[in-house]
Amino acid sequence: MQSGEKKDDMIKARQLKVGLRVLRYCLNRVRPFEVAAQLWNTCDQRCIYCRCPEVKTELMTTEQWCRVLRELRRLGTIRIKFQGGEPTLKPDFPEICWEARKLGMITSTVTNGMRTSANPELLDPLMEVVVSLDSLRPDINDHMRGPGAFKGAMKTIDLSLGKGIKTYVNMALCQINLEDLEALLTFCERRGMKMNAQPIKFGVVYYDDEARPFALTPSQIREFHLQMIEWKKRGRGIMFSASSFQKALDWPDLTRNNIRCRGNSDCMAGKFYFHIDPNGDVIPCIPHGADLEPKNILKDGLYEALRQVRYHNCGDCWSPYLNERKALFRLRPEAIIEFFKRG
Repeated sequence: MQSGEKKDDMIKARQLKVGLRVLRYCLNRVRPFEVAAQLWNTCDQRCIYCRCPEVKTELMTTEQWCRVLRELRRLGTIRIKFQGGEPTLKPDFPEICWEARKLGMITSTVTNGMRTSANPELLDPLMEVVVSLDSLRPDINDHMRGPGAFKGAMKTIDLSLGKGIKTYVNMALCQINLEDLEALLTFCERRGMKMNAQPIKFGVVYYDDEARPFALTPSQIREFHLQMIEWKKRGRGIMFSASSFQKALDWPDLTRNNIRCRGNSDCMAGKFYFHIDPNGDVIPCIPHGADLEPKNILKDGLYEALRQVRYHNCGDCWSPYLNERKALFRLRPEAIIEFFKRG
């Protein structure tokens, strides 16, 4: 059997496993099928638009995280994505990742590649790696992220692909690197990777308002979404379906990240996917706009924290990433097709 056929068989087996687990747990009151686990805010880079390392928080211990993972698996969690800061810097990152992997979860992380480029073994427990890369011009990328960022990201991409890990690139778009969009997409396509690009959003806790002059204008954001729709329809290596970019294009006011609703939201965030902060607070997603006082896993218990966050008043948002998640859990055909294409 050729390596490509083996890879296709592995993807089909994983999709079948995902589908069966969804069916098994779909009638439960709490269904944390996908979880973003923010391990800490510490980072070895200082992106011009990010203030994550400045946001102080308490940290859960290794044992607390492992206990949470075991409880999540019991409740049906399929995929867990470890985030930061830079999650791979955390001393217990390998132990936490291996615990999730042993429990049968799809393990994923978002990394700048600095730590993993020097310590390839950190990639071993991972099934998916999202590498942050903003430009193929080293000076531009490192201006946005910090010295050595380009070299670290490129080496991590090579290492991850070499280990057979599903590898993606995430590009944060601003005035400095907007012209680099297609070049980076072409690079990803040549390496067999899918790419996500997203305009830097302000008005959320981890973004530095002092960098607002670098932000794209509303007209540039609309042009970007038009371009993504066109490329997607042409079959280019863009993550997410054209309909998710179309919703972003149709969003009436790009100065607002989200809108509230009356009563309980029908958003899938807080119902099928969740975000866990480093201190154990559970929220629907990082950029949510809900009037919500989160419950804490350590104080209130995981089940209660998950149950409570189902009810919030963040009604809608323009983020293609989040709207793709909504469409997938609502079983929209275009999102399901995209899921199967990605594997």
